[in-house]
Amino acid sequence: GAVKLELDIRNISSNVPVSNLAIQLNKNAFGFSPGSQQVICNPPIPMGGSGKQTVELVNNPNMLVQVPAGQPASPQIQVAVKNMATGLVFYFAANFAFEALFSSDGALERTAFIESWKSIDDQKELFSTVSDLPPSSTDIDQVAAKFQGYNIFLIARRPVPNAVGQEVAYFSMKTTTGMIFMAELTFKQGVNAAKVCLKTENIAYGVQAKVALETLLRSP
Repeated sequence: GAVKLELDIRNISSNVPVSNLAIQLNKNAFGFSPGSQQVICNPPIPMGGSGKQTVELVNNPNMLVQVPAGQPASPQIQVAVKNMATGLVFYFAANFAFEALFSSDGALERTAFIESWKSIDDQKELFSTVSDLPPSSTDIDQVAAKFQGYNIFLIARRPVPNAVGQEVAYFSMKTTTGMIFMAELTFKQGVNAAKVCLKTENIAYGVQAKVALETLLRSP
């Protein structure tokens, strides 16, 4: 699906109703730019009023900023919105939810997953432990159902040898720009936490993919 930026617009002090805005993004790690720079508020927003608008973001290679070697990609997108009636410009930054980039063709075939997992150097692994999980995030079936809604696909699951009550689940995801991520999640019966191990050749974006998994695990 399309990637969209949701705007909550409030007219704090302008006597002129807000009706016509222009939006612009700085270069960013995802290569996003607005599909249309014009934002029409219909009906116009009077002083003290508010309204919501949605701006579709499209991939534009000219807007892609290169990530410095050895550094993680920044999730931040810098935005400027101009009120065309008053000429005033409002600047802000928003953190991009990386899971919005995952595409519906991200399910790897099991053999391909295993081969890819083994081929990626251990230095391209990222680890974390996510604690205080809601009950729905300690059951693999429920996690898999939740993840699938965000195009994160369960590839395999198995019990951990010689570890009673522990089970591992493997997931794959692919961005609309072609980056592939693989994850190993370890759960233990009766424990509201999970260990996350993520592998990818696109290590600069690995942190964002791991944060996406952690965020979804923590969500009800």
